[in-house]
Amino acid sequence: MRQPRPSAHLLLALLATVACAVFARGIELPAEVMQSLKAENFAQREKAQAALLEWARQSPDASLEALYQQSRAGDDPEQRERCLAVLRDLVTDEYLRNGVGYVGFRMNPNTEAVNVPGEANPRFAVRVLQVEPDTPGHKAGLLGGDLLLGVDDTVWHQEDTSATVSEKIKSLKAGTRVTLKLFREGKIVEVPLVLARRPAAADLLQFGFFGGLGMPQQASPEAIAAAERAAKDDYFRHWLAARKAKD
Repeated sequence: MRQPRPSAHLLLALLATVACAVFARGIELPAEVMQSLKAENFAQREKAQAALLEWARQSPDASLEALYQQSRAGDDPEQRERCLAVLRDLVTDEYLRNGVGYVGFRMNPNTEAVNVPGEANPRFAVRVLQVEPDTPGHKAGLLGGDLLLGVDDTVWHQEDTSATVSEKIKSLKAGTRVTLKLFREGKIVEVPLVLARRPAAADLLQFGFFGGLGMPQQASPEAIAAAERAAKDDYFRHWLAARKAKD
């Protein structure tokens, strides 16, 4: 007797079951790279670790679990240590993505009235005092002296302050694309940029700090770097503790 063909719904259900099983097993770490992680030559081990990180960043969510398991149960200490280092790099990538937005400039505390040519009523803007190097604002061409009229569709009012601008930026996630609307040399200029993660030093060192958007004036590069390392280490410790709790 001829067997009935499975229905489309049944086929979809079977495919979903297979997909779930594959996802549950995770992905296989690249065998050749893993073997090189325990090579006798130090330079070869370093190269293999860099290759493993590059591979893992192509599918970070799936790679996290595979690297975690290998760092815990690998048969070679060197291999376990290097898998843990790659795992830390992936979690740091996550840390940088998951944070409040940051442009990287200091502002005058209060708004200023701005007369835009062709408009009957003045607008209100916050003056940019200083743009920090190597920040989204600096890379996008933001300049000291620019008057910030708004961010995307948000505009300022007479009673607003630099804190209002700061809260607007911090309400957005790192990686968000925004457009700064500026008044520069008598013209309105739009500057698009992608927000970075607000640096840890911005929370830890507040003196000389205007509205939460710029780096503290007194903070040395060493202090800023140390604060960032501490924040990343803390994030990884919490991530690792949470994952171990599931075992």
